[in-house]
Amino acid sequence: MEDPRKFFAHAAKANLTGEQCRVLFCLLSEERDRDISIRQNEVAEILGMTESNVSRAVRALKEAGLLSKKDADGYAGKPVLMIDKAFGSGPVDSKHLV
Repeated sequence: MEDPRKFFAHAAKANLTGEQCRVLFCLLSEERDRDISIRQNEVAEILGMTESNVSRAVRALKEAGLLSKKDADGYAGKPVLMIDKAFGSGPVDSKHLV
């Protein structure tokens, strides 16, 4: 993540729930060069949450403009999320800026 200050400022203004924050921090602990490759059932197990709650939290994080789904599958077929391009290299979409 090139500019974590922008990312966390945006996250702070997104009115995330406690569960959404927990999922976000778990996902960020797996982030490498903006890519996040971990299965939702693994996140659920780590956090002691149901998979459906993790899924809802991930959807909310995408809707908040914090995460995006990457087109390609990751290592061992794991889906890959990524830190939204507004907070890393690549073209910036101004709707996500604070």
